Parts: sequence; C-alpha cells; structure tokens
Amino acid sequence: MKIHFEPKDFLRKFKIAASVAVSKDVKPILCNVKIVADKRFGAVLMATDTGVGIRIRFDADVSKNGEALLPSKPFRQILESAKDERLTLETTETGIAVAGEYDGNEQWTLDTLPPDEFPFIDEFMETAYHEIPANALGEMIRRTMFATDTEDARYALGGVCFESNIGYGAGSLCAVATDGCRLAVQDASGLCVGDHSFGGTKNDGENEWEYFPIVPVNALKLLTKVLKDKSVHETDAIKMAFMGAEQKTRVLFQCNDVTIFARLLEGRFPMWRSIVPETENRLHVQVRCETLRSAINQMVTSKTEPGVLFTFRHGGLTLESRTKESGQSKVAIPLSFNDMADFMIDVSFMKDYLRSLDAETAIDIYMSADNDPVLFETDGGDYRYVAMPMTKPAVKVNAEPEADTGIEVVGQVSTEEEPMKNVDEPPVPDNELETKVFQLLQENDQLHAKAEQYKVLLDRAMRVIERMKNDQRICV
Repeated sequence: MKIHFEPKDFLRKFKIAASVAVSKDVKPILCNVKIVADKRFGAVLMATDTGVGIRIRFDADVSKNGEALLPSKPFRQILESAKDERLTLETTETGIAVAGEYDGNEQWTLDTLPPDEFPFIDEFMETAYHEIPANALGEMIRRTMFATDTEDARYALGGVCFESNIGYGAGSLCAVATDGCRLAVQDASGLCVGDHSFGGTKNDGENEWEYFPIVPVNALKLLTKVLKDKSVHETDAIKMAFMGAEQKTRVLFQCNDVTIFARLLEGRFPMWRSIVPETENRLHVQVRCETLRSAINQMVTSKTEPGVLFTFRHGGLTLESRTKESGQSKVAIPLSFNDMADFMIDVSFMKDYLRSLDAETAIDIYMSADNDPVLFETDGGDYRYVAMPMTKPAVKVNAEPEADTGIEVVGQVSTEEEPMKNVDEPPVPDNELETKVFQLLQENDQLHAKAEQYKVLLDRAMRVIERMKNDQRICV
C-alpha cells in the first residue's frame, strides 16, 4: 500500500477514529486504527472496540492498493509533529513508513501488527432508514444524553431510547433518557425512507412488553464528535437505521463520509409516558433560561446537601440553598405569577438541563401543590424535562403576618440559626465522638428521604419492573 495525503486534514479525521480504539491492551489489535486504500474507492479509516465502530473516508491519492494497522498514539504523534504539507504512507515488511514529500529530513517507521484479524466495519448499505437533519439530531442527543444513568451504562437506563412518535407523522421521532430521578424527552421531525420501522414487542416467557431500541451513550458521544466536525453542516441529512430481525440489535448512522456502528443495549425501558405529568390543572409560570441559569449558578450547595428550594409567591420566585459547611444563598426573580407553590430539586438536575438550552429560551414550568414531579417544557412542548422533587426542609410557621405587607405569611423557610428548644430534637454534640455519631444519624435520615423519593417514582411509573438477564437487577 502507498498513499499520499495532507497531514492536517488526515489528523482531524484520525483523531475521531482513534477515539474509538481501545486504550488498554486487553486485545492489542483493537488499540489500532485500520487503513484500507483502493485506487477505485479511495482510502478509509476504521476503528472499533467491538461494541462501537466507525469508518471514515478521507482525501488521499492512492498509488498502490493495500491495508495496514496504525498504532493510534504513535501515529497521532507523527501527524502532529509533521511540518511537511504533504506526506507519503507506505507499508513495509514489518510495518509502515511515513515520509515528507518536500522535506527529506522527515521520516518515520513503525512496526505494526498484521491487519488480517482486525474486525471489518460495514458500510451503510441499508435501503430502509430515517433521515434527520444534523442540527435536529445533535439537539436530540444534547438534550437527553445527560439524563442517562452513568453508574450502570450497560443497562437499559444507560442509553437513550429512540421511538417513532406515534401521531406526529411517519418520519417523526423522539429520544428519551432517564436515570430514575429525572427524565428528558426531545421530539424531532425526520423523513422515513423505505418503510423503516423499529420497535415492537418482546416476551421473556412471563410478560410481554412494548420494545424500542436503546442506543448506548458512547455511540452517541462519538456521533456528537462527528456532528461537530467542520465538514458537517446543520442541514446535512443523517441516516439512521436500526438493524436485526424483529428485535433490533444494532444501529447504523451515516453522516457524509462517516459511518458509525453500535450494538444496542438490552433490557426494558420504563413506560415513560405514564411518568410525564399532564399540563392541565397545574400551576404554570414562564421564565427565561438565562435568568434562571444565572440564579442557579449563585446557589451554594454540597454533595450531601444538593437541594435548591424554589418558592413561588405572588409576583416572584425565590431560590434558596443552605449547607452546613458554606452557609446559605438566596436569590429573588420577579415573575408574573399569582399563586403559591414550592419544591426542592437537586442543583445538578437543573444545571444539566439549563446547559442544554439557549440563553433566550422561554421555559414553561408546570407544578402542583403536593410533591409531584415538576415538568419543564420548551419549544411548544417538543422538549420536556421531568424532575423528581427532593424532600423539603421543615418550615417555620409564623403566628403573625409581617408588618405593612397586607399578605398573611402561611409558611416561611427559617434562615436564622436558632438554639434548639424542642426537647424531642437531638442534643447538640459537645465532643468529637458525639459529632461523628450525630453526622452519621443525619446521613441516615437523608438516605431514608432519598429512598422515599424512589418509592414515589416507582408508584407513579405503574410499578414498572425490569429484570436484567445477567444479575436480575431491578431498575426503573
């Protein structure tokens, strides 16, 4: 094999391919990027970790057909250090040789493994698929992927579920992700080609349920890198095909000269439509994304106390947070609101959600008086985000209204440190051992509170139970 290419363009595409290559020497051959050159079809880079794979065409003049393995790290260093504007890559008896065409001083040789045993990544040859604009697919990924379960990425909640959006046209899709405490749904319009269909029913011998494909996060992260490449335009059409018999097991994406392959996750995705609250008969308020984001970023929280209290009163919203280590924070936002409501949400849930939106986006918040899930909507309902509230702190009830306000204060969060007067409350620890015991008791109470949140979610998800094949793990 012998090819001639420009290192800058080659390096950009080689980095994307090399990001798929295995970094550990579990299977040495997978630590490489395979290159295949043909005078008729050009040159292609391929990389895989067996679960996700990629093939990328790049510009090169092929003077001799062949193939070789390129060690990802050493070859990347060669491309980054090369000063010549054009390089020649040629196979040798033991590996490859790289040389500059205009500067005879630039020469490198690498010993490489034989390419015969490297897995082959198929081209996109499907005749049935969905076609989605690059900007719409990128938005679907950005607005849902953050809500996946990062602790158990191999299971159903560790990926994004794609569904055909029934009732919105043949090409309409929605992407859904949840980690059990929050849920994100993004709708998009596409084009259905060749009667492409996916989803159906599965049966484990005891129960039958509706099935839709779940794409792993690492495949979506790779696709995001491709969509951000300067060669991809917002209006470029991305082809997406789910493959396999009745029960789909693989997905293929094609974006211009790039094809991505991934194995779908196994498992049963929750019945998420029953979790999303209805907007009717709920309190509603609208707030600008940048306004809410600025206030959230001012909140002082910690890992053990991550909650932010949202308090809606006539004419405004107050955000409050409090930690034992760092003190407290409070920010007021004027809003057009004529009712009363409050809830507490994990600050990371809000930051992840707000990062997925543009600054000028208008957010519609739907809430209820009790501790029901809070619904955030944008783009006329095309993007929905549901977050489970945390247990609110105890409130201090004032016996009398504040002077000169004309409004009776029903409940107000106490922001002042007061001595403990209730004999039923635990005593203040006065030595190091008692302090540690006191902290453990508080952490135990927090764990119980979190368990109650999971119980609420399970009840509202109609007791959806998922049995995993490997370890019979139950998750929602």
